Amino acid sequence: MSAPAKYFKVTQLKSTIGLPRLYKDTLETLGLRRRHQTVYHKITPQQAGQIARVKELVKVELSPVYKDKAQMRAERKPLPGFVVVKRRA
Repeated sequence: MSAPAKYFKVTQLKSTIGLPRLYKDTLETLGLRRRHQTVYHKITPQQAGQIARVKELVKVELSPVYKDKAQMRAERKPLPGFVVVKRRA
């Protein structure tokens, strides 16, 4: 069994260029400023309403854990790829 979801993982997929101010303000309130940016929010009726307003622009997933900016960045950071064992003379 997986842990119950406590957070919305919201990722902006589409741009707000040419959209009414209402959509831009809603995304800004959610903390989204650019495409492919991801934020986490607690599951509340207020957050669900804001997400429903911009449902065509975002992708929403349920997540049991909250990840801050540093944790998401650490996940994206690649492992060191090469190790120098012996140098050629």
